[in-house]
Amino acid sequence: MFYRFMLGVAHWLVFPFLRLFNRVEITGIDHIPEQGAFVLAANHLSFWDPVYLFCCVHRKLNFMAKAELFQVPVVGWVIAHVHGFPVRRNTIDRNALKISAEVLAQGEALVLFPEGTRSRNGELLPFYDGAVLFAQRSKAVVIPVAIINTPKSFPAGFRQKVLLRFGEPIDFSDYQGKKVNSTMLHQMTDQLRCRIKQLQEGNS
Repeated sequence: MFYRFMLGVAHWLVFPFLRLFNRVEITGIDHIPEQGAFVLAANHLSFWDPVYLFCCVHRKLNFMAKAELFQVPVVGWVIAHVHGFPVRRNTIDRNALKISAEVLAQGEALVLFPEGTRSRNGELLPFYDGAVLFAQRSKAVVIPVAIINTPKSFPAGFRQKVLLRFGEPIDFSDYQGKKVNSTMLHQMTDQLRCRIKQLQEGNS
């Protein structure tokens, strides 16, 4: 119930507010599947990134958030109630891995930022293999997303252009059903990173 309420607030209040103060351009949103599990993999620039994704994607999103945020009064409570769950960074957080697998097994959407942290200069950081590992194990499709210019979003700037480019699902079917090894994961991750890089450069 609370999630639906927050989704309504996002779509009818927060997103129009962001559009009022920023020039928001969204392309490829039709690539989001209407049903079934998928991994939404995006680059990460600012705390606004999950807000924009939450506002423009109409399916329920589940996402990892660094564990420290859940210790912040109000903020942690809100994140938890919009289907965010904690992940401890710089370690293998088995509980976060378990929740992620359960989300996809239930046919829902999982949002991941493969860089693991925010890029301070807009350049793509090295990717972790988690996003493609979940896709390989669950047979979920992966939707790449390039997020551009959110650090200059309101209130940092006024009428700055913010872009969200959703790419076509990446076909990892050749890797599914095979025994996982590091070479395979790195190949899949490189493919995902290259696709997001292309979207950043305007190649849809």
